Amino acid sequence: MGETITLQRLLGMQKKVWNFKINADHETTELVAREQLKSFGQISRIGALIALPLTVYAMVLLFSYAEVGFIATACFYVAISAFVSVRNFLRQAALDPDTADYKVAIKNIHTESIISSIAFSCVLAIPFAFGQIPYNLDIAILAMGALVVGGFVFGSVPRAQTYNLSITTICYAGAFIAAKGYGGISTAILLIFFALCIDYIYRMFFFNFVQRHLHAAKQKDAAETVRLLLHDYAEQSSDWLWEVNGDHLIVNPSARFATAVDMEISELRDLPLVDLFEDSMERNQLAQSLASGKAFRDIHVPIKLGGEECWWRLSGRRIKTADGESSHIRGVAADITSAKKAEARVAHLAHFDSLTDLPNRALFNQSLQRSIGRMKNDQKLAVLYLDLDHFKTINDTLGHGAGDLVLKAVANRLENNIGIEDVVARLGGDEFAISLRNVGSYEDVMQVAANIIDKISEPVMVEGQPVATGVSIGIAVAPDCGNDGEELIKHADIALYNAKENGRGCASLFERSMHEAVQDRRNIEMDLRAALKRNELELYYQPLVNIETNETIGYEALLRWHHSEKGLIMPDVFIPVAEDTGLIVQLGEWVVRSALYEVAKWPEHLSVAVNLSPAQMRSPNLIPTIINALAATGVAPHRLELEITESVLMNDNQSNVELLHKIRSLGVRIALDDFGTGYSSLNYLRSFPFDKIKIDRCFVEEVDSREDCRAIIRAVTGLASSLGMVTTAEGVERSDQLSQLKEEGCVQVQGYLFSKAMPAANVEGRVETASASAAGAEASEIGEQKSTKSKRCKTPRKAQQRKAG
Repeated sequence: MGETITLQRLLGMQKKVWNFKINADHETTELVAREQLKSFGQISRIGALIALPLTVYAMVLLFSYAEVGFIATACFYVAISAFVSVRNFLRQAALDPDTADYKVAIKNIHTESIISSIAFSCVLAIPFAFGQIPYNLDIAILAMGALVVGGFVFGSVPRAQTYNLSITTICYAGAFIAAKGYGGISTAILLIFFALCIDYIYRMFFFNFVQRHLHAAKQKDAAETVRLLLHDYAEQSSDWLWEVNGDHLIVNPSARFATAVDMEISELRDLPLVDLFEDSMERNQLAQSLASGKAFRDIHVPIKLGGEECWWRLSGRRIKTADGESSHIRGVAADITSAKKAEARVAHLAHFDSLTDLPNRALFNQSLQRSIGRMKNDQKLAVLYLDLDHFKTINDTLGHGAGDLVLKAVANRLENNIGIEDVVARLGGDEFAISLRNVGSYEDVMQVAANIIDKISEPVMVEGQPVATGVSIGIAVAPDCGNDGEELIKHADIALYNAKENGRGCASLFERSMHEAVQDRRNIEMDLRAALKRNELELYYQPLVNIETNETIGYEALLRWHHSEKGLIMPDVFIPVAEDTGLIVQLGEWVVRSALYEVAKWPEHLSVAVNLSPAQMRSPNLIPTIINALAATGVAPHRLELEITESVLMNDNQSNVELLHKIRSLGVRIALDDFGTGYSSLNYLRSFPFDKIKIDRCFVEEVDSREDCRAIIRAVTGLASSLGMVTTAEGVERSDQLSQLKEEGCVQVQGYLFSKAMPAANVEGRVETASASAAGAEASEIGEQKSTKSKRCKTPRKAQQRKAG
């Protein structure tokens, strides 16, 4: 099997050699042809010297055996052949292979091969064929010599070689057969075999000759391409080449390099490379890399160009030569200023707020931790946690664009009102933080906070309109409130919550009791979530009395929590927690269902009033809850009265008004609670036709002793009467208050004078029925299963809290 493969390869090689043609472009073909002419010019001279003794030897044989007539003819023939050969030789010698018409020159060689082969073959072949020269070894040697010399001389031009070998072989083969008859056939066959072998051998030499020159042509093209690319790279690329000698002085600076550094080539030559760059650690690194003589990559070095700081990236290595490595170092440089600026921008965004350009939370924490680490024993450091008051209202009413302008203005004011060593940061949303380094007393910190509050409280101009804002601040001081950055921020946040509880627009210092209060609130939140499942909530009812007839016309539902361990918990304790965590929505839905299931047991003339929180107004389940509860209990819609505070209308005014209209269209009555405590109460009366106005207890408290309270109540009752609304006075505790309210025109009253809030079982006229019991059980079951996600609600405490009754 191996021999077969070898034979196949051999035959394939022979076929490739015999059928070989130059398949290349015109330029490469011309290159090979001119190399053929050069080779033929060199070999033909040697061939002439070799052919001379053979010709002389042939003439000696001829003179030795041939007749005089044959000799005379041969001499004349040889003279003509010699003349032709000398002329061709001289022509080839005068031929310049680099400039001559190579196609004509190749054709001339073809012609020369034919003429020379005929001339030198016939000198002996004809006399031998006619018997003038006897057959001996000399004839065979001369025939083989003619084949070898002819193949050698014309071997660089395959067609000329074939012409020469073919003519020579035919002449001698014919002479052998003519001279010896059938006995010369074997000699002729042997001669033809030798001629074929010689032709194949020289064709193989030519095949290798062409392959060598084709490879050289490709190498030359590749080298030229590289040279052009390097030239183009050096002149037009954004990168450029540089080279320094053993002393690290610039050599052979390119025009591109000179343009990049804004210098003349003559100025750059013999200038130390490192002198181009700014004094820096990076330049020192470059100098060390050059001194080491080792290859280096991607060294970033600053350079001043046109008064602007730029950055270059350099790589380099020693130049290799035939004798080894040179002392010169060559490399490439690139301007990476844009990339550096982009990196700096990314790094900036990672540590600074994109809107205000203040440090962000991450950078503030790092800075705070470093400041704490540098504190001395007698030093103090304060962290101020700030939150803008009612910022959501600005976003909702004026848009987020206005909100962004306010945040920028606040950031600018904060930066202008702190010391050089202090740090202000935006933590996110409308929350900011300040670290005051090396503060004095607590009074100094509070004074700084008071100044900030005053500055932030100044209106911000947005599109020519003043926008009022405010800020609440929580303060924690190190080391008294902790020696860790995260701990200080957490304690400042707790103090901030306390500031909001105290009415906003103020500052509060952290105290340990605040942390306990926060922990208590968290416990309340966890217990309140469990209370819904354990049925620990209960509705109490406080009667609403008609001031004229002294009859009870309805009740207000007030929530109570019977904790399994702490006993009765009043709404003013757990309602704020429910509002902050979002549990108020779930509680409010439970109150609506439970109150309607309870009212179904009462006489038809009694109604129930339920308070709605702002969070409930934002819940998509409010109307479905009301409709389902009314349908399940069969209670007439007018027996349900929903009480809202002014804070509901302060946020999302238009959408809340539309929602109230939808609720009122069901037949449910709407009351405005705590009337008179807001700054735009009259405007709310204009925006929605309430069924009832409830006068806040702050006016009722001194109605029997202060004329201004009486005047306000008189005005409210008169206004309500004009608008077709009923007025209810809250917090009536004395008979003098009742008399004065009756005199001022109040229609309904409620308060301890008549009754405190009572359990449902104490409601007069209440009837326990099987259906009602089932409905109450269903309400309880729904209350257990209902669950919603908690949200932080930033609405005023007083306006949100349920009345304790």
